[in-house]
Amino acid sequence: MKVIGEDALSSGPRPVVPLRGAQTAEARFRSLASGELDRSYRLAGLLMGNAADAEDATQEALLRAWSSLASLRDPAGFQAWFDRILVNVCRDRMRRRSRIQFIDLEGSEDRGSPYDPFAAFIERDAILQAMTGMRDECRRVVVLHYWADLPLADVAARLGLPLGTVKSRLSEGREHLRTSAVRSADGKRG
Repeated sequence: MKVIGEDALSSGPRPVVPLRGAQTAEARFRSLASGELDRSYRLAGLLMGNAADAEDATQEALLRAWSSLASLRDPAGFQAWFDRILVNVCRDRMRRRSRIQFIDLEGSEDRGSPYDPFAAFIERDAILQAMTGMRDECRRVVVLHYWADLPLADVAARLGLPLGTVKSRLSEGREHLRTSAVRSADGKRG
């Protein structure tokens, strides 16, 4: 079980170890990916909203990264390259999740689900809770900008979007947060 720390995504890029010619592709990939797993898992958890989906998305992103390792031009850019793969995997999974309708089987409710650190973290954090109704496109931008602490140009690069689109989605996300905060405050007063 992973624990979400206060520095959830701000661990920053890891120093890149120079690779020797004798290293295999597998060893090269392991050395690059091992330093990113915890941060990537936390990023996926904030995007997906729960631990199980975050684990699946991180694993799928690792598989996609391994199969396309040849497209990584510079090992120093591994974090940005892998983030883009991870965000794309999360986007695909969120799209699928919105198309699939889950039906509770008779007698399946209340089986005592295991502790989910992301669900608990989101429940305790008012801002993350306000994000639950946000469009997925805006949520990705807000998480990458505010929780991963990326400048808007880097968010645009990781999402493969024009900077103007990222800015408009961030604006929409902020408006959603503002509206949610007002609704929450009105609910506490009434």
